[in-house]
Amino acid sequence: MKKLLQFLSFGALLLGLSFILQQPQTVNAETMVAIPVEDSSFVTAGKGVTPTKADQLQPTGPVYGLSAWKIQATASLLSNRGSDLWNGATQAYKVGPDTWLADSQVLVIPQGKIVKTPANFIILPYDTSFTAGIVDNDGPVALWGSTDYTRQVGTVKPGSVWTITRYYAGSDGSIWFDLGNNQWIPSFYFNNNLFYQFNYAYNYPGINSDYMQQFRSHVELQHPIVVTVHGDKQVPTRLLPYSLSASIDLEPNSQWLSTNVYFGGGVWYQVGTNVWLQATSDSLD
Repeated sequence: MKKLLQFLSFGALLLGLSFILQQPQTVNAETMVAIPVEDSSFVTAGKGVTPTKADQLQPTGPVYGLSAWKIQATASLLSNRGSDLWNGATQAYKVGPDTWLADSQVLVIPQGKIVKTPANFIILPYDTSFTAGIVDNDGPVALWGSTDYTRQVGTVKPGSVWTITRYYAGSDGSIWFDLGNNQWIPSFYFNNNLFYQFNYAYNYPGINSDYMQQFRSHVELQHPIVVTVHGDKQVPTRLLPYSLSASIDLEPNSQWLSTNVYFGGGVWYQVGTNVWLQATSDSLD
């Protein structure tokens, strides 16, 4: 009788364990954050509607570039064509009531974790993807050895352009970018609009491609910068960035205001109408 009771007790234990294992288990999902790569718009598919196609998305209100938005839900989309950032999207991220951002207009990174590549980027063989920011401030900006302001490791000049090597989103809404070798800058010292080139998923019917590319090469600064021509010789300029067509020559030690910057084939500053000056180590601050 005692052995029978032990057997029944053991059987009941196994049954209980089986019941527990079959129940839905609570998993602490990673909190993901959407960061617009430039000033653009929130989008919506209508009140109470979860979008299923990119052509349902319509702009609602403005969203600032480099702001941080916690993703509440993700909806898969059928891509579309068009000139707006969200037209080719394959995913929409809910960030508020009837408020969405598309995978083609944001960087998606986990909260509280340093990463090299946003989750929504598609990396190809021989990939040339990048993101870069321009320091948009009225004075030099400190760089830090971590994302908690504990150790300053250098400074960067207004108007200088830096490729982003790593990303971090804090639980307090802060965004940090590593400019290389643990030299971190808070995102609010960059212009809202990044320079970028990245691939994202694409699934438009009848198109034999599963990705599309977004890019931006021009930024207008909020804080005008002064560029100084150095050396003892005149410095040539171009009619357009990265163009072979010459414009005027600038005198040595002359200074010029600039608010428009182009990143491609180097960094180019517009210092007049149809006058673009390339930043080089011996010609320009």
